[in-house]
Amino acid sequence: MGILEELNPAQREAAETVEGPILILAGPGSGKTRVIAHRIAYLVKEWGISPRRIIAVTFTNKAAREMRDRLQALLGRSVEELTLGTFHAICARILRSDGIGVDRGFAIYDEEDQLILVKRGIQDIGLDPRQYPPRVIRSAISSAKSRLITPEDYARYKSSYFEEIVERVYERYQELLSESRALDFDDLLMKTVELFQN
Repeated sequence: MGILEELNPAQREAAETVEGPILILAGPGSGKTRVIAHRIAYLVKEWGISPRRIIAVTFTNKAAREMRDRLQALLGRSVEELTLGTFHAICARILRSDGIGVDRGFAIYDEEDQLILVKRGIQDIGLDPRQYPPRVIRSAISSAKSRLITPEDYARYKSSYFEEIVERVYERYQELLSESRALDFDDLLMKTVELFQN
């Protein structure tokens, strides 16, 4: 049975498209992961592209597992040569192997760890965490990071007293992360983008 035989015509067209990017818009359960897995298998088996040259990125661990299982069935051992995982997992892998200015043994702080550091940052700059809720400050910092705004850059964007507080806590929060040899989930993405840009 051929690699693409189980796909419908629209799915097959997407899987056979080799040049340039493709955008697959479809509802849940419609076969997006199947199409991507078959496209990867098609590139490897029909076009002879090395699995080492392919990166498959998903949003969730569940989707990454499903993708790996599908590719295992289609490619066998070659799946081990693929770079496949969530955005955060792949970025962590990249930073651990090639991160410039990042301690390769970094810990990854989850939301609870982040809130502890933000609260400490609020206290360190002489403010009361009851007056400036750590969750709200953490959310503002996360939003800045998702827009690739560093603490230094944040100063240019602030336009209110609250944003001035966020700037000060953000700066201290990053110092505390560094002292802890840790990155948060937003740092994984942001620092990988910085690595690629530089």
